[in-house]
Amino acid sequence: MRLPSHRQLKRADFRGKKVLVRFDLNVPIEGGKILDDSRILAALPTLKKIIERGAKQVNIICHLGRPIGLDKNFSTIYIADELSKLFRSKNKAKKIETDEKSPALKHYYQITDKINLFENLRFDSREEKNSTEFAKELAGLGDVFVQDAFANIHRAHTSMVKLQECLPTFAGLLLEKEINVLFRLLSIAEKPFVVIIGGVKIEDKIPIIESLSQKADAVLVGGVTGNEWVAQNLPTKENIFLPNDGVNKFGAIVPVTKETVKNGVFDIGPQTILLFKGILSSAKTVFWNGNLGMTENKRFIHGTNEIARFVAKIKAEKVASGGNTADVIDDLGLREAFNFISTGGGATSDLICGKKLPALEMLLK
Repeated sequence: MRLPSHRQLKRADFRGKKVLVRFDLNVPIEGGKILDDSRILAALPTLKKIIERGAKQVNIICHLGRPIGLDKNFSTIYIADELSKLFRSKNKAKKIETDEKSPALKHYYQITDKINLFENLRFDSREEKNSTEFAKELAGLGDVFVQDAFANIHRAHTSMVKLQECLPTFAGLLLEKEINVLFRLLSIAEKPFVVIIGGVKIEDKIPIIESLSQKADAVLVGGVTGNEWVAQNLPTKENIFLPNDGVNKFGAIVPVTKETVKNGVFDIGPQTILLFKGILSSAKTVFWNGNLGMTENKRFIHGTNEIARFVAKIKAEKVASGGNTADVIDDLGLREAFNFISTGGGATSDLICGKKLPALEMLLK
């Protein structure tokens, strides 16, 4: 399945029009400083393409964090200033007041003479209610709408679903690439197809493992997900591989059993690394979601790093998903060795599991 041609950005004519665009700019901010600007950088190709195609004005909307009402700690001013730097503006973003009553729309930040960024959508409680009223207010910001927030495509929020009913809608370049890569992965992945699943929340990972085990030649499971699988004695198919050894809190190599997991296993061990590398060595397609150890502690990052370096070297199509996995790949300087790193998180997981995504279904019509 691919995006219909009439939804593709390259088909859009924005000459003389105001374009409203929804990005995922939900970046980590601490003390007013953006800690990771990758989502902002990922939005730039779509933003530049809209301008290239003749837009007279671009109004950006996004959310940031989970504020309760209007909370200055979650203001988009920090994103606006970063965008100003990226567009080489001499000045910081300029705050412009409006006549709108919504806390998300009562002012915006002028990035350039053509680009504006509005306040956090979640300052308005109607955003998460898929409100027709709020959608109409947002629609007043554009003649056409570009949806590029793939990471939120699984949420039935106003800016994701109801807004598409109010304006002619196109998909942004990032969203189009996400769905093309993931649909291809699910339908025509070159075999052998090997999946690596790690991370913490086994309840989130089980549906992914069950779905992908029907398509993949092998599913390699590690991290807390692997530990919990052993601890709960969950049934495994013949193509699901669990860790057979790991590293405990003292740094000792231990077998992965119900007993050792109770006491804590924080990384995959050398035998598991060899097992996983052996399976990966013949792979033609690799999908990786979730780290294989407690990588926030450098004592337990060895296994994940070893697998990342090995995957980077094999000749295969390589797709990764999840913020922590992307962080490891970036820290090792291996991003260029991967064909694609999805920004989706929960959206990617829901798409892989075959869940209905209302905002995506509207775009695919």
